[in-house]
Amino acid sequence: MKRTHSPFATWPQAALLGLLVAAGSGAASAAVQDNRDDPQQRREQRRQQAHDQADARREQARQQSEQREQRQAQQREQAQERRQQAMRDNEARQRDFREQAQQRESMQRESMQRERMQARQAEMRRDQADREQAQERRQQARRDNEARQRDFREQAQRERMQRDQAAQARRAEMQRDQADRDRAEAQRDWREQAAQRQQAQRERQAQDAERLRGQREQRQAQWADEREQRRFEDAERRQQVRENGVPQRVARSEQERRIREERNRAETYQRIRESQIVSADRYSRSLEQQRRYAQYRYQQQYYQRLRDQQRRWYARNYDYYRDPYYYTPAIYRYYYANNWYQTNRYGAALMRQAVNYGYEEGLRAGRADREDGWRYDYRNSYAYLDAGYGYNGYYLDQGAYQYYFRQGFRRGYEDGYYSRYRYGRHGDDGDYIILATVLSAILGLQLLH
Repeated sequence: MKRTHSPFATWPQAALLGLLVAAGSGAASAAVQDNRDDPQQRREQRRQQAHDQADARREQARQQSEQREQRQAQQREQAQERRQQAMRDNEARQRDFREQAQQRESMQRESMQRERMQARQAEMRRDQADREQAQERRQQARRDNEARQRDFREQAQRERMQRDQAAQARRAEMQRDQADRDRAEAQRDWREQAAQRQQAQRERQAQDAERLRGQREQRQAQWADEREQRRFEDAERRQQVRENGVPQRVARSEQERRIREERNRAETYQRIRESQIVSADRYSRSLEQQRRYAQYRYQQQYYQRLRDQQRRWYARNYDYYRDPYYYTPAIYRYYYANNWYQTNRYGAALMRQAVNYGYEEGLRAGRADREDGWRYDYRNSYAYLDAGYGYNGYYLDQGAYQYYFRQGFRRGYEDGYYSRYRYGRHGDDGDYIILATVLSAILGLQLLH
C-alpha cells in the first residue's frame, strides 16, 4: 500500500528550533546589556551564542538528513510498490494471454473434431451409397443370371427333347444293326474259337518241345560243368603232389612276404569298407523317390548280407600261418587288366566265387527291375557298383575281385531281367550258379605246367 506524509509531521522540530532561536535572541539582548557591564561576561555570552548556534545548525542538519532519508525510503517504497504492481499487471496479462490461448486451442480442437466428424459422416454416407449401389448391381446381375439360366434351361430342355427323339430313332436303327452284327459276330466267334483251339494246341506242343530242349540243354550244361570241374580238380591234384606224394610248399620267405602283403591289404580294405557301406543309405533314398520298391527290397537284402559279412570278419580269429594259401605255390596264370598274374588253387577258388556271387546277385537285381517295370540298367545297380560281397581283402586284389564279380553280375542281370537261364542254372544246393563253360571263358585260367 502507498504511504503518504503530512507537512505537519515535523512541526515539533520547527517549534524547538524557534525556541532555540528566541532563546538565542534573548540571550543576545541580555548579553548586549551585560556587555555594557562586563567585557568578560560579554565574551562568555558570545561563546554561548556561538555554541547554541552551532547546536542549532547541527540539529537542523540532522533534521534535514532525516527528512532526506525519509524521502529516499518513501521513494524506495514507491519504486518497490510500482515494481510489484508491474509484476501483478504482467501476471494478469500472462494469465489473460494463457486463457485466451487455451480458448483458441479449445476452439481449434472443437473445429477440427467437427471437421473430422463431418468428414467421417460424409465418408460413411459415400460408403453406404457405394454399398447400396453394389448391392443393387449384384441383385441386377443375379436377376440377369437367373434369366439367362432360365433361358438356358428352356433351350437345353428343347435340345434334350430333340436329342431324345433323334436318339430313339438311332436306337431303333442300331438295334436293327446290332441284331445283324450279333449274327455276324456269333459266326466270327465260332470261327475264332476254332482257330484259337488249334493255336493253343500248337503252342502247347511248341512249349513241350521247348521244355524238353531246355531240359536237354540243362543236362548237357550240367555234364559240361561236372567235366570242367573234374578237369580242374584233377589238374590241382596232379600239381599238388610230386613224385614222392608230398604236397609242395613255397619257401618260408615267400610265405612271410605273402602274409605281409595280405595283412596290409586286408586291414586297408576293412578300414574303407565302412564308408562304402554307408553310401547304401543314399542309394536307398533315391530308390524310394523313384518308387522302385522291388529294387529297394533287393538293395536292402544285399546291404544286410554285407553287414553280416562284416560281423563275421570281425568275430573270427584269423591265423595267417594256418591258411594253406600262403604256403601253396601258384599253379595257374590268368590275364587281367593287360597283365598276366599267377595264383594257386585257393586264389582260383575265390575268383570262381566272385563270378558265381556276381551272377546270383545280378539275377536278383534283374528280376527286381523287371518287377518294377524299370529299364534294362545293370550298371546303376548298387550291388554292381559295390561288387564287394564275398570279398574280405584276402587272396586277390580288390579291383580283380570286383572285375570278376561284375562279369558274373552282368550275365545274371540279363538272365533275371529277361526271365531265362542263358548263362546259369540251378545248383545242387538250390542256389543259382553260372555255367562252367561261361565261368571258364570269364576266368581264362591256364595251368603253369
